[in-house]
Amino acid sequence: MSRLLRPSFLSFSLIAVAVALFGRSLSEAKWVSGNTAHVGGLWLGLLCGLLLAASRWRGWSALGYTAVLSLAAAAEVIGRVLPSVTVLQSASFADVVWIMHVRLLTLADRLNGWVGAYFGGEVIKDTGLFVFLLVITGWNASAWLAWCVLRRQRALEGLLPSGFLLALNVHLSGQPFSVFWYFVVSAGPLTAIAAFVRQHADWDRRQVDYSGELGFTWGASALTITLVIGLLAGVAPFVGTPQGWEMLSGWARVARLRTADTAAQLFSGVNPPAGPAARTTARTPDLEFIGEPPDQGNDTVMWVVVNDPAPPPPQADRPEARVPRHYWRSSIFATYTGKGWTPLQLSPFFGPPERLQTPAGRYELRQHFEIVAPHGEALFAVNLPVSAEGGAQLRSTALGDSARLLGTVSVYDVTSWATQLTKAQLNSAAAVYPPEISATYLQLPPSLPQRVRTLAARVTAGASAPYDKAARLQAYLRATYPYTLDVPGPPTDEDVVDYFLFEAPGGFCSYYASAMAVMLRSIGIPARVVTGYATGDYDYTRGAYRVPANASHAWVEVYFPDYGWVEFEPTAARAEFVYASESSPISAAAPEAPTPAQAKDRIPEWVIGAIGVLGIIGAAWWWLSQARQPGLRGPRGRAQALYRRIRWALASAGLAAAPSVTPGEFAAAAAPSLHAYKKLESALGESTDLYVQATFSPRAPDDVETRAAQRRWRQALPDWLKLWLRRHIA
Repeated sequence: MSRLLRPSFLSFSLIAVAVALFGRSLSEAKWVSGNTAHVGGLWLGLLCGLLLAASRWRGWSALGYTAVLSLAAAAEVIGRVLPSVTVLQSASFADVVWIMHVRLLTLADRLNGWVGAYFGGEVIKDTGLFVFLLVITGWNASAWLAWCVLRRQRALEGLLPSGFLLALNVHLSGQPFSVFWYFVVSAGPLTAIAAFVRQHADWDRRQVDYSGELGFTWGASALTITLVIGLLAGVAPFVGTPQGWEMLSGWARVARLRTADTAAQLFSGVNPPAGPAARTTARTPDLEFIGEPPDQGNDTVMWVVVNDPAPPPPQADRPEARVPRHYWRSSIFATYTGKGWTPLQLSPFFGPPERLQTPAGRYELRQHFEIVAPHGEALFAVNLPVSAEGGAQLRSTALGDSARLLGTVSVYDVTSWATQLTKAQLNSAAAVYPPEISATYLQLPPSLPQRVRTLAARVTAGASAPYDKAARLQAYLRATYPYTLDVPGPPTDEDVVDYFLFEAPGGFCSYYASAMAVMLRSIGIPARVVTGYATGDYDYTRGAYRVPANASHAWVEVYFPDYGWVEFEPTAARAEFVYASESSPISAAAPEAPTPAQAKDRIPEWVIGAIGVLGIIGAAWWWLSQARQPGLRGPRGRAQALYRRIRWALASAGLAAAPSVTPGEFAAAAAPSLHAYKKLESALGESTDLYVQATFSPRAPDDVETRAAQRRWRQALPDWLKLWLRRHIA
């Protein structure tokens, strides 16, 4: 362990700054839109390097270990093999194993596709390969940086790979040179600190005497050199080009123009007053060509009053009080094209489906709509509307299996047969479908890739009833693919569902719903995608649901003989529809998950992850500084460390002294200032006595004395805070 670098907080901070700059540059390059997993790979690689530097592993063993870990991390980023914490908490052990098994097989298919395309001379359009290699490269560059600084004390060697990759990324992505300049400026002090510590360790090993002030002299010189290098690095690309010289010569012209035309310059850049903000419109997801995310505004689109009981207020704390959750449907899509969907054709006649009485598994739900945003002809209703008033007209679908609501009115009433089914009813539903249903809702284009069908069959393997298969597909999609609005559009020559399942970094409702409907159709279960709005938030003052623009949504309906179309929610950002285990007067539903807009207001996951990684790095630094410094292992070292800690704290509060002042002289000089702070005065006196004994006496302090002094210092912290505040505030 003699070769280990004694960690310093400054070294760790500079390493973290270098990695953060590299990660920021990669994020802003946006090589793969919506995928920032490579940034997490940088931080995890740094943590791996820190722990390996603190271990007894030798160089080649550590290299092999971090290489294997980076491969595993890259595979996890691509295949998402490990379920999320939410899935682990909610799913059974068997379900977790099943999800991991399916994801591993899917990952193997994806890797096999890369290899086959490469050796077959084909173009690999899957961006996952780029992310895979980027995670491996970034992980190992960060681990190498930590290893070189902490184990070998050779920061320059550690910085070279990261610096080269950063420069290459800045150049290829056309980013400002300032990012690389900041990296160079942070690399200078880190290199100087590592060199000083290495020399310091060599002097200690050879028992060479040196001045305690040498570190400050060395640090000042290193800072000066760093500033000079940073200045040259910033100026060189500018001065060394014709454009730079032209810009330098133009500065004088700009100054003259500004002096001559001051008045014009003051107002020429003022923008005209902004016109009225564009009004929110009732716009549901566009499924003709999937790729555009749904609206994310929070303006109100409509108010809906229903005859269901109101949901209990959040402060009521009544988990047993559960009410139905409805989606307000407007459009139905039947034909999948590989790029999107085409709407289901309506019959030329108006009127509801021909049903004489409320079917099994349904109940009558009355709704009153007030649409406050501009809207088209399509109106909204829950599931199966059967009657309407106020100018809204019912129009049956071409198959007569459901109806849609049309009209130009904004205030109307509608009655629907809402879903009130149980799992037992859905599981007992027959798997024999009417020919007209099968012909329309089992349609798939011949160009659908086989691996989509294979994945659907793999996920539903072992499930017999259509409901179980639908539930499995829903659970798999929700647990496997992250919800994100920042996803690049699918390539023009690829199937959109195949792209989402195997290549995209995630997706939004249009992707989830399309994937579930297509996968269900591929295993013989009629399904369709519908659009409209999610439930919204209940306004207790008005007694109505406020439906904002960001509730615009697409979801799935699955056909069950004798029960009709039943809603499913595959989108991970929203709560799934929960069907009760047994019949109840009102169908049960889980509390609605946060909407995407609410999720945007939360702290981004990468910020939480970065804070967590920095916390782990800080804990590792503390452990290393305590456990790896031989002088701090016994009571003698702890007594010396306690005294230095108190002296530093007092110096920050204004009680500093020259290095030539002895501990006893300092205690005597500080006594008048500490007279009003008895606990602090007592802690300083006790720690001074222990420090003198630990440093100059052959008998070291025992554990009881050292712990008593540490306890005394903790009790004196309030007095120190008062002293600090008095100096810095008063």
